[in-house]
Amino acid sequence: MRREITVAVTALVLTAVPAPATATPGIGWAPCPQPVAAKYHAECATLAAGGVTLALMRIPSTGASQGPVLADSQEIDGYGGSQIDFFLRHGDNYLARLPQTHRTHDIVLVDPRGLGRSTSVRCPMPAHDPALPELPATPGDTARITVHGASVYLRCAAATGPLIAHTGLAEQADDLETVRAALGAPRLDFLGQATGAELGVVYAARHPAHTGRIALDTAVDPFLPAPRRVLDVAHAEETAFTRFAAWCSGAPGRCPLAGEDVPAVLDEVVTRGVPGLTGDEVRIAVGQFLLGYPVAWPGVAHALAAAREGDAGELVPYVALTYTEPDYTAGHAQTCADHPSNPAQLAALARQVRALAPHTGGISLHWDALMSCTGWPDGPSLAERLPGRLTPASPILVTATDDDPINPSAWAADLNARIAGSSLLIAPVAGHGALDNAPCAADAIDTYLATGALPAEAECRDYRG
Repeated sequence: MRREITVAVTALVLTAVPAPATATPGIGWAPCPQPVAAKYHAECATLAAGGVTLALMRIPSTGASQGPVLADSQEIDGYGGSQIDFFLRHGDNYLARLPQTHRTHDIVLVDPRGLGRSTSVRCPMPAHDPALPELPATPGDTARITVHGASVYLRCAAATGPLIAHTGLAEQADDLETVRAALGAPRLDFLGQATGAELGVVYAARHPAHTGRIALDTAVDPFLPAPRRVLDVAHAEETAFTRFAAWCSGAPGRCPLAGEDVPAVLDEVVTRGVPGLTGDEVRIAVGQFLLGYPVAWPGVAHALAAAREGDAGELVPYVALTYTEPDYTAGHAQTCADHPSNPAQLAALARQVRALAPHTGGISLHWDALMSCTGWPDGPSLAERLPGRLTPASPILVTATDDDPINPSAWAADLNARIAGSSLLIAPVAGHGALDNAPCAADAIDTYLATGALPAEAECRDYRG
């Protein structure tokens, strides 16, 4: 099946391979057209890079600028998207965590190739089909998932052309190098979160001599194969839900399910579903809620209580965040290029995931991405294309929380071990992302990007250099 798929699309994706990224002299900045951009004095531009056009936005420093810091923050749906739109929605909160950096540096956002206002991947067929099981239980399930994935890929490839095969993190890292050169920066200073941090790792691997101050927060670990990541996340998400359930059972007045068997409530809702949502979509929504825990715990409790009564209203927005089009399907072009899926291993992996996550089901964003890539062409994974150890020109700061429900802190520790000269800061808090949940880590990131000074051990309980 997969060999036939690859042959069928060869003419579509290999006839015009984009050229390697090259330096482009200068960028023509102009005021951004979005009204909200004016409050940040934001300027926008486009830049040709590697056969595509990139959309850029610059937030000028409030003081004398020492140069640019590029930033890539994970979209709330977990599948990437327009960095420009993300900033315009969350700019106040974002800049509040980076006061020194905002004062001393211009902050530059780049829409990734394939998404947002950059040259886009076009997919007329959505990758998400609620009629398909997220976890295959039979050979027939696997076959249906594979056929659907292949159909999505073929239609995306036909609509998009050669770009479909050139949206991975390697190409995105080369785009960052083109932007760096065009900005006239001798090295790349960069803040990446989650998948943005994964991009920062790949940049350091491909362009070590131009690696400047790079901060990687709550990083996805590109050195780990996708099946390992799926299993790690299944365990982390189930652990987060178990802690939520324990809190809920003992929190009368704050949790409407207090005193009940909370995991059994989730199992019940998943088994019978809710009008408008499948059981799998319920699990996706609960997982999205958990990304904001423990702050979001009361919200999870109320949403589950309402769902048990047949009201999915509080879960639907979180499902919609995950499956937002066109970014959800277009984002798979990058995900599947870097982490191909093997149909022959899918059912066995699903059994392992179920065993690790009997209540949340292991239906995380990482699992959903892997499952959706089934039927896309084979190829070497990103992990297979990276050197086992990186030696960048400047030290890299790796940060995480010690209780992240989707990107385990063990991934940050693995990156620290693989990147020569890097420093690791694990904040002793719960939640997804140290920048957003740990003031000590946010201060460390801000100070490093603004001054180059790495944090002292006393700044967070579990700091290790």
